[in-house]
Amino acid sequence: MRYCRVLMSLGFLLFIAGCTSTEDSSARTGIITMGPHLTETVFALDKGHEVIAVGRFDDYPPQIESLPKAGGYIDPDLEKITLLQPGLLVLPGEQPSLSEFAAQQGFEVLNVHMDSFHTIQTGVLTLGTALKATEIALSLIQQFGDEQMELIEKLAGVDRPKVLIITTRESHDLNNLYTVGGTSFVSEVVDLAGGDNIFDDTEQAYFEASKESVVAAAPDVIVEFHAGSTLSEAEAQAYRDDWQAMAILPAVKQNRIILVTQSHALRPGLRIVEIAESIAAELHPEAMAKDH
Repeated sequence: MRYCRVLMSLGFLLFIAGCTSTEDSSARTGIITMGPHLTETVFALDKGHEVIAVGRFDDYPPQIESLPKAGGYIDPDLEKITLLQPGLLVLPGEQPSLSEFAAQQGFEVLNVHMDSFHTIQTGVLTLGTALKATEIALSLIQQFGDEQMELIEKLAGVDRPKVLIITTRESHDLNNLYTVGGTSFVSEVVDLAGGDNIFDDTEQAYFEASKESVVAAAPDVIVEFHAGSTLSEAEAQAYRDDWQAMAILPAVKQNRIILVTQSHALRPGLRIVEIAESIAAELHPEAMAKDH
């Protein structure tokens, strides 16, 4: 199955670590992390004491509450970053204008791309190596793999429903259905949870699905993300009721609409297996209730 392809060998990661070199970190005056999953990872690497500012949307771990906010990845607060004079900017991807600014200011930039289970692991190793925490990084990666295997074993043999994944939609209409292809970590999360993404074979990681394609795929379950939203019971039911406009779908007929609200539900980081477990509890309650 697909999830078997995302588990990397620890030996291969050790090889990468041995081949990676970085400059001495002694000149650093602090780290600014521009992404919630990157901030979480730096703290998991026991380097939180070096973080002097975080991105606007970062909310974990609790220790960051007192830290300055340096804006967003797309719209960084350049004035604040300049005043803080960091030694290192950790970014979730290539941002040419921010990289150019950093070069002008003499800030080191580390680009860490994480958007699949594979790149979550390599991203952790990249950060761990850069921050002189390779041993901790490898331990975190091992734990990440162990958590996946535990869930895979628990769900062995279950009937896998066809799942429509909705990452976002506008208001309460169904005119804009944003979903994911098989290369996105969100699809991998549902796969790990014991469901099959109806758009698994689509090459695009993120795209807008047509209603016609959804009807043709006939999903058994809808998994809809409202990451970071605090929905009342009435608000949650309203989102479920919206799907009556597509009552032909088996998922709607069977009232199998799962709303995922955890703040880290759409963050490609080490806690993502927790999200898979919560979805699995909805998809396969009996298997998840068993003590394996």
